[in-house]
Amino acid sequence: MNSLEFSKDLIKFIDESPLNYFAVANAKKILIANGYKELKENEKWEIEDKGKYFVTRNDTALIAFTVGEDLTKGFDIIGSHTDSPTFKVKSNAEVNDSGYLKINIEPYGGMIYSTWTDRTLSLAGKVSYKKDGEIKSELVNIDKDLLTIPNAAIHMNREVNKGFELNPQNHLYPIIQTIEENFEKGYLEKLLAEEIGINADEILDFDLGLYDRQKGAIINNMYQIGRIDNLGSVHASLMALVDADASKNNVLVLNDNEEIGSRAPTGAFSPFLRDTLKRLCDNRELDDEDFYIALANTYLISADQAHAIHPNFKEYHDPTNPIKMNEGLVIKTAANGAYSSNIASNARLIDLANSIDCKIQKFHNRNDKAGGSTIGPIASTGLGINSIDVGEPILAMHSIRELGGIEDHYDAYKIYKAFYETNL
Repeated sequence: MNSLEFSKDLIKFIDESPLNYFAVANAKKILIANGYKELKENEKWEIEDKGKYFVTRNDTALIAFTVGEDLTKGFDIIGSHTDSPTFKVKSNAEVNDSGYLKINIEPYGGMIYSTWTDRTLSLAGKVSYKKDGEIKSELVNIDKDLLTIPNAAIHMNREVNKGFELNPQNHLYPIIQTIEENFEKGYLEKLLAEEIGINADEILDFDLGLYDRQKGAIINNMYQIGRIDNLGSVHASLMALVDADASKNNVLVLNDNEEIGSRAPTGAFSPFLRDTLKRLCDNRELDDEDFYIALANTYLISADQAHAIHPNFKEYHDPTNPIKMNEGLVIKTAANGAYSSNIASNARLIDLANSIDCKIQKFHNRNDKAGGSTIGPIASTGLGINSIDVGEPILAMHSIRELGGIEDHYDAYKIYKAFYETNL
């Protein structure tokens, strides 16, 4: 597979993963197809030497691992996150307003609001319901052009190109259709019920988010699609894990809720990773001291995306460290500890990249700008492990459509695969 084909595979993965639930579901399919066995948190684990396993939590987070001969040699981990900025649907969401059926929503994560306007959108997520006396759940993707968030005409809003602020409480309700004044509520529940094949009154709750209906595209040596941050890292690390020719202790972590601070049972602040590694060590009859030795020998790559220099906004970037698209994976460093990269962790990754002829770039924020968060400092602090923050350079981060480089995505995969295959 070459860089173009690999980016096409990424686009397919993202197009089929409109929300975090689907990213995990699709990751599960890929893992199972490559011989990984699913474990359940509420069941006893039976772990075999050289086995390949994965476990999920709440259908939005996943940890996969391979078992080597000696767990005390530590774990080589790549971590990323499955969530991206979107609008979430509120309860009692239907609004009859001025002859339109609108949906009440709230922002999830830091979004560029304007990019969500005047686009064809739909809904995806998870629905819980009671059927035959049992509470069940099912993933739902309403695979049709369903709603839109139209702008006000420039004739009505002459300030729209002069720094006008879109207020999500006032201006960003999605419109579904025109309706009569006496329109009865229940449209959304009926729509979900039809998708699942149940009665609307059997629905107990739902977790739904909006997504863009436009498919991903290749633009010469770039690709454009939503949710590159951070399904690009999910895809590159997942494919590296399943393609790696290795017999050591490799771990893939897909956390959720990074875009809202990681403080959730599926987020990086949760004990999900620690508990999984501890449970694995306990299963192999290692004691607590062995577990701490394993952690001391562990290395984490926190894979999130990085900011490429923008040719139209060069003033936003550090003057001596311009990050260029299609010029290699980026190590992210911050003196204030916002990223976990340090001299020890950097050296290992740089040496690895050099050994396979892959380029490495280094990112620093301008001194007057704060960078984004990652799972790296959270996971490394919670476990006391060596960690590095890296990412593929992209433009339009947190827009409804982001822009990445074909060569960067393939380089990320090659570095991650080499990481999983190489013993220290």
